[in-house]
Amino acid sequence: MAHPGATIPTPGIWQEDRHALAQPRGLVDDVAVLAFFFIFYANLAVVASRLHGVPQFVASAVVLLVVIPVVRYVVVERQPLVVTPVLPLVFAFLGALFLTAVLSKDPSVSRAPLGTYLTEGLILYVLVTNAVRRTSTLTRVVWALILAGALMGAVSVVQELTHTYANDYGGLAQIDRFGTGGGFNVAPQDAPEKILRPRLGGPLGSENRYAQILAAVLPLALIRAFRERKRRLRLAATGCSLLIMGGLLLTFSRGAAVAVAATLAFMALLRELPIRHLLAALAVLILLVGLVVPDYVTRLRSLDSVTALSSSDSSQPPDSAIVGRRTENLAAWHTFLDHPIVGVGPSVYFKEYSRQNANRLGLKYLNSERRGHSLYLELAADSGLIGLGSFLAMVGTALVLLHRSARRWRLHDPERAILASSFLFGLFAYLACGIFLHLSYQRYFWVLLALASSTIWALRQDANELVRPSRAPEASA
Repeated sequence: MAHPGATIPTPGIWQEDRHALAQPRGLVDDVAVLAFFFIFYANLAVVASRLHGVPQFVASAVVLLVVIPVVRYVVVERQPLVVTPVLPLVFAFLGALFLTAVLSKDPSVSRAPLGTYLTEGLILYVLVTNAVRRTSTLTRVVWALILAGALMGAVSVVQELTHTYANDYGGLAQIDRFGTGGGFNVAPQDAPEKILRPRLGGPLGSENRYAQILAAVLPLALIRAFRERKRRLRLAATGCSLLIMGGLLLTFSRGAAVAVAATLAFMALLRELPIRHLLAALAVLILLVGLVVPDYVTRLRSLDSVTALSSSDSSQPPDSAIVGRRTENLAAWHTFLDHPIVGVGPSVYFKEYSRQNANRLGLKYLNSERRGHSLYLELAADSGLIGLGSFLAMVGTALVLLHRSARRWRLHDPERAILASSFLFGLFAYLACGIFLHLSYQRYFWVLLALASSTIWALRQDANELVRPSRAPEASA
């Protein structure tokens, strides 16, 4: 008979991880992996290449940091390749994209995006899931991502406090179109001239994308701030959460604000964070926004103009940016309705349909091609139900399995439960932002999905290790 505690985690596996880390190879592996994720998430390699003259091949070589542990696992130790439960769905999604590209009226347009899906998608996914195989390594990766987010947020906070908007701080604090019409108007409606407020873009130089990657890492920091067992780590996570939130606020991204609110509500719904603590944190946040970043209130107030889109009252015209987003969303939607099964092909919507279909709507004239400004609508236009369905199956499976893992481990091993919850809500936040943003800088999405998949796989391995010894006496009997 199996031991009654066979399915309950014990500290043994964590002890094995500590022994592995004590070995020179294990130490090299973890240092290489953590360095990769910190450099990757803070976009340091791209900044070095684009702004500091570092050759592209040198900057791209940062990916070799995750190749080191993969080579040791697969070549030296001859361990099998990791096949996560999500991997077949990754192949299904990429297969759907190839099919829609082949059936497109202009397959040549789809070659470049398909190459990006392969290099920044499939290959990166396989490398990450094969490099990060232990739950202890995943916990350290979480901290690497939190610290990368805190670094970016800290630089943005310093830039704001000193009003040094013209200084990009070595590329870590870029502002799109600073001094040439960028930002948003904070002047009263009856003011004769606009007063443009800069929106900070961090190391990406794109404020909405910067907000998206900060929104994805914020739940990782918040969960550690509230549920970490060690006091010093809770304090560290709290400080990092404030810096990440500071950077997020200074992007003035309305879509990210909605996504973060949805993520916090989801966390409260699943009881991952105590509601009383969440309410206290929100009260502090509202106070800080009102006192320190009052322009954020002005920015969010512009969301009121969404109601003006369907109103005949001309006294309150809708925000121009919101009209533009609506136009771009509807153009993608109508393209999908015209080609519902396989779409028009990856990137074909943007190249050949976006401007044409948008201007037919008569809402706002577009003088150039525009992206769909929604991951889901643009994916539907490009690849139809086949592509959108396979994408939703892929991310939906990851979210469901993470939730199950968090529930399974919560009573027996809080650390493992925290790990599953962290990537559940981090991936959810990224996808929530995707409602308002198309899939650009997609390497961040694929790495988050890969880490989520690694977590699912590693926790299953841990559970199997606990069950396996208990079966030996039963077999011998």
